[in-house]
Amino acid sequence: MPLAVVEQIALVLKSRLNVMIDDSTTFPVNVSEVVRPTRFGDFTPLDRQIVLVQGQLETVPELSHPGNPPAQAYRITFQIRGHVINDERAFLAIDETLNQFHADIVKAVAVNTTWQTFGGLSFDAEWKAPEYVSADGGIDGVNVPVAVTFRTNESDPTEVRG
Repeated sequence: MPLAVVEQIALVLKSRLNVMIDDSTTFPVNVSEVVRPTRFGDFTPLDRQIVLVQGQLETVPELSHPGNPPAQAYRITFQIRGHVINDERAFLAIDETLNQFHADIVKAVAVNTTWQTFGGLSFDAEWKAPEYVSADGGIDGVNVPVAVTFRTNESDPTEVRG
């Protein structure tokens, strides 16, 4: 059974983030894991963990196309949340770690000049403003939203349309 295009995009995004795991040579923030939470969360927060969360799917009528069948345009924003549990005795500022985490996430996802097409599944993607979280002794982090725009057949959301 073919997967919905939005799910295929999520899998490409996760695979790009997975390259950050245990690669401190390319990515200074040594990521411990990348997870997509289940309905009940079902994960334990870890230091240098990425949690990939899918937002609401929205239609983009002005980018849809007529045809037989018509092509329906959608935009989905994925929240890429980087968790950091900072050592209280660390001399490195938490902001420095979060800034680097943000940079590493962008570098891993925007892996080449056509990164925004996600292997032909979408026609555009754009970074939204990162959101820094300071937990004052708990989990600090950065949320890096990326909005991906794509088209499918109006009658079959598993089929990519240009």
